[in-house]
Amino acid sequence: MRRLLCQVCAGPADRTDDGVLWLLRDHRGDWPGWPDGMGVTEPPVCVPCLRFSVRVCPALRNGAVAVRAGRFAVDGVHGALHTGGPVPVFVGAVTVSLDNPAVRWVRAVSLARELRDCTIVDLDELAAGASCRT
Repeated sequence: MRRLLCQVCAGPADRTDDGVLWLLRDHRGDWPGWPDGMGVTEPPVCVPCLRFSVRVCPALRNGAVAVRAGRFAVDGVHGALHTGGPVPVFVGAVTVSLDNPAVRWVRAVSLARELRDCTIVDLDELAAGASCRT
């Protein structure tokens, strides 16, 4: 995630003038302008790995959307939240922003980025003719 490598093959994620390519679950009805402002914990993808990702990822089988984000700042972490005290106690899995005081009680397992300046692109058109590098 930090180096913007493809989550499947670990090669460079696809990047054009419109931005870096992410593959997201289709939640276009969640808010106007979706996915602008959305936080993601999954790394971006390269074009050759698009079809493979949709085929093997259970979360994407019910609908996937290819999105190019022009801006994608690291803004948080995802991991296990613990309570303070002499012996920290696991509370649950959370994603918190870096400016949230609770971040110091999270044992992070992944970075979170906020997608901005998003453009939805045609998944089938992108994937046509591409083959996975894995």
